[in-house]
Amino acid sequence: MDWLPSSGKYFVKVTEAADSLFLKKEHQLIFSVKLGTNDSAIQGPNGSPVSKEDYKKNMQTIISELLRKYPGCKVIVHHPIWYSANTYNSSKYLKEGLDRLETYIPEIDGMISEYKISDPNRVFKGDTRAFKYFKKHHLKLLKPEKGQQGTFYLHPNEEGTVVLGKFWAKALEKRML
Repeated sequence: MDWLPSSGKYFVKVTEAADSLFLKKEHQLIFSVKLGTNDSAIQGPNGSPVSKEDYKKNMQTIISELLRKYPGCKVIVHHPIWYSANTYNSSKYLKEGLDRLETYIPEIDGMISEYKISDPNRVFKGDTRAFKYFKKHHLKLLKPEKGQQGTFYLHPNEEGTVVLGKFWAKALEKRML
């Protein structure tokens, strides 16, 4: 919700940074997007929970505004990463949130297919493998955090950040060539 152009929050910061880069015509402007974790919560972060339909609509709003504002830019949309089903810090995620997060993945894929028709060669699927990888290796790659339902795993640790960065970099490299 906070990334929507109408929110006046994070999207403004994105466009401030992108505006200066967009003026340098010798560069390709590429937006790498991974959203959904906070949206999937049962309660807590602004606007949650977000249905899969509203998630898709919100993503389309963000992406369409980027495409409009920056002709020639590309947008790479990554699947979200896994978190534990007992995640409950100041926000409540739990299994219901994790299940909702997983419903976003087909919405992302469907949305990208739609953009292939409406805006060819501008919106691409990014990383799709980190979700399963982090689920399998969460003890090694995610920080153990104390929560209201015991120790949960939500945020990448230092090693996890490097691993996630490599997943994203590989997906970006694939789309830039």
